[in-house]
Amino acid sequence: MLAVEQCLAAMEECKTPIVAIYGGEPLEYPEIARLTREILARGKHLFLCTDGRLIRRHLHMIPPYTSFFWNVRLDGTQESHDGRAGCPGLFAEALDGVKAAKNAGFFVLVTTTIFPDTNLRDVATLYESLHAMHVDGYMLSPHYPTHKLCRNSAAVFHENMRERFREASMLLQEYNLLTSPIYLEYLRGERELDCCSWGSPVFGPKGWAAPCYLLNYGYEKNYQTLVRKTVWENFGRGMNPRCEPCLSHSGYETAAVLGMNAKAGDFWKMLAWQLNGSLGEKREQVRKP
Repeated sequence: MLAVEQCLAAMEECKTPIVAIYGGEPLEYPEIARLTREILARGKHLFLCTDGRLIRRHLHMIPPYTSFFWNVRLDGTQESHDGRAGCPGLFAEALDGVKAAKNAGFFVLVTTTIFPDTNLRDVATLYESLHAMHVDGYMLSPHYPTHKLCRNSAAVFHENMRERFREASMLLQEYNLLTSPIYLEYLRGERELDCCSWGSPVFGPKGWAAPCYLLNYGYEKNYQTLVRKTVWENFGRGMNPRCEPCLSHSGYETAAVLGMNAKAGDFWKMLAWQLNGSLGEKREQVRKP
């Protein structure tokens, strides 16, 4: 188990402005309160990713910060979410955590993993309920299949995923989606992006994941070694078979935010997305017929 000092040293080593704590259930980490306070004291934005069960027990660890976000995973309404998790009752506990955090004045975000067979109307029903609780924003995360796919299977997988995100863009557009418009274009199959996993480094008990936590290729002891030794050009779709089914935000959302593979008008799309977002409110837009 990592010590708080190791976590803080890693954060300073890569000079990140944003920190996300995840992996298993972070709220089970004995020193999560101290770690959270130390990160926020250093002026970082912090996303604490959780399944929601233990939020109520930990609300006392810090007061609400404008730079702190509870990030709760919900993959659909009760039947869908509990079925995916294989844990009956998890949805109800997560929803209780969301309500408690909002009542206490915290920012709360919800991340939904989109699978090839996700029922987007079920997700829309979930978001309607969450909006009534004043949830502040929503992030869509594409599923990464852990088993190897042949070329034909990968093509079918990507087409299914693109269809899901086309549907998601239509059904969920009126909510405060924190998934950038450029990344959504990529997820819908409307453009290409290069993987920028170097922009989202992951540190854990074994060190820095090289080159990406999804591949599990190995670890480096320090961040500079990770940056220097990794041949980044060898990773990404079309470059590595294990990267072929990947649509992960850690690589491609990062590319969108950093302006990689830029097209005319991208700057204004990103600016409008940032200015039009409103925490806890719907964005009233006219849906396409």
